[in-house]
Amino acid sequence: MSRRNAFSLALLAVLGSAAPAAARPEAPSILCQTYPEAAVCAGRLAECTTCHTSTWPPAWNEFGLQVLANLKGPLIEDLPNALAAIESLDADADGVANGIEILDGTLPGDPSDTWPYCEPPAPSGDLPVSDSYDFEHALRRVMVLYCGRSPTYDELAAFRDPDVPREDLYQSLHQTLGDCLVSDYWRGQGLPRLADPRIRPITALGAQSPVGIVIADYTWDYRLFVYVMTEDRDVRDLLLADYHVTLRDDGTLAPVDGAIDSPGGADAPGGQPLEPSRRAGMITTQWFLALNTMGTALPRTSAAQAYRAYLGADIALQQGLFPVAGEPVDVDKKGVTERQCAICHSTLDPLSYAFARYEGAPSAAGPSGIYNESRPEQWIPDWADNQGMLFGQPVDSLVDWAVMAAESDAFKRNIVDTLFQHAVERAPTPGEQTEFDAIWKALPEDGWSANRAIHRIVDTNAFGAR
Repeated sequence: MSRRNAFSLALLAVLGSAAPAAARPEAPSILCQTYPEAAVCAGRLAECTTCHTSTWPPAWNEFGLQVLANLKGPLIEDLPNALAAIESLDADADGVANGIEILDGTLPGDPSDTWPYCEPPAPSGDLPVSDSYDFEHALRRVMVLYCGRSPTYDELAAFRDPDVPREDLYQSLHQTLGDCLVSDYWRGQGLPRLADPRIRPITALGAQSPVGIVIADYTWDYRLFVYVMTEDRDVRDLLLADYHVTLRDDGTLAPVDGAIDSPGGADAPGGQPLEPSRRAGMITTQWFLALNTMGTALPRTSAAQAYRAYLGADIALQQGLFPVAGEPVDVDKKGVTERQCAICHSTLDPLSYAFARYEGAPSAAGPSGIYNESRPEQWIPDWADNQGMLFGQPVDSLVDWAVMAAESDAFKRNIVDTLFQHAVERAPTPGEQTEFDAIWKALPEDGWSANRAIHRIVDTNAFGAR
């Protein structure tokens, strides 16, 4: 595919809402269904910010205005022609042509978002790292990130010895990394900090609340996250686990089956009361449901948090929009059919239907975090068993939702993006995108292991460059 065609197709994805009368971003999914190899579709969808500074009220950046000025017919039909007409222009005056910015993954309407693209140095010889890879620098990073300390003088000495072959340095680096990944620091501090934005602990309401108000015990969530993300276990269990994880007396983690009784009795918060057949890993713990669903009729917050935390798409930022025809129907009369709301709720509400049968707050049906088949009808008088959706595809239950999510490119990309940004403290640059994409695409062949993904991240130029 030519650069011109790739560029034209990429922008087709982000302008579906350019016409105020439509205000529905179907174009991103059309692009990604037709051209899944496009850079903007690598485990995600293109975003509206390519052309827009706001979608309600509609407002365009300089690039979007150039597109509008060159549209001669209906948006979808004429957009490629408009893009072809402006691809050599420089809308944001940053010195990089519009077409090049799209292909490189930067925004052609934002002068602050550009990158001097350079082809990364390729591996040479028998090692998967380039000749410019700095092993001493990489060792420092590995030990601080995964062991929680700096290397000693003796540990650094071997990496400074010019007579030590690079093959030996490589093996030693990965041996150190392997040791760090089973360290108390990584399991007790490193991984829990990665889990924080997914679990969102509130100490005033959690397991050991200083004011005595407990809605659920989030230590179950942390244990499950750490367990799944260590020892080459399958990271899909973040969404698929039908078990819980307990802490043994010797300090090790172990899975346990079945529901877990609350220490305070059957109707008290704590434990894990949900039956295993309804479990979907981190998104059905009592804490997740109590914190996010609470007493809401349609659990939009639960769906949005699951989508953001495990699929990397923030609907509030208009990411990952797969609008469903006929939606939103506003089942709970919240006014979401208003034009300024519908653009997001046509994706969010169908995402939420699968969560509707899980109790958030305690009710007559029982404690938080249980499955209640009749909950939607109890909360929503006009409930009509609406079809749950994910990625524009139907799902019949939250377990189905989780299975589809866990097998998706979005899930793979989000897992590796989390580990990559932890490792190098930033997102991959356009010049690093090929290395980055190769890592998340390799998750299945690596047995869905977070550890193996980390070993691959340590091999990247981003990690080994000063």
